[in-house]
Amino acid sequence: MTPEAEKPIPEATKPDVSQRFTKADRLLKPNEFQRVYRRGKQLHSSLFTVFALRNPLGRTRLGITASRKTSKLAVVRNRCRRLVREAFRRHRAQFPAGWDLVVNVKHPLTKAAYALVESELARLLKKL
Repeated sequence: MTPEAEKPIPEATKPDVSQRFTKADRLLKPNEFQRVYRRGKQLHSSLFTVFALRNPLGRTRLGITASRKTSKLAVVRNRCRRLVREAFRRHRAQFPAGWDLVVNVKHPLTKAAYALVESELARLLKKL
């Protein structure tokens, strides 16, 4: 037997709870989206538009919209949502707390790399 085979396999660790994207971190109801659209501040990028509004919850919540104007293919719209969600999830600690955010996806995001999405979202949210 080789020494490498004798090493114990480390136990799987639980994911960091702060890295999870739970229901409490999402905008779910249409009236929540409408409130942010009506009273929120707009931040523009070539990839998306972010609407931001303060909330009393002390945590930042995210809602994402990707219309058929973005792409006629649902698989493409879903990929756009996943990219934005992942960028938000991984960098949530860097964003200010206590905001409701709605991200409206634009067509150029369908061809964008994850690194670009990440940097654009961070750039816009620093303005808050």
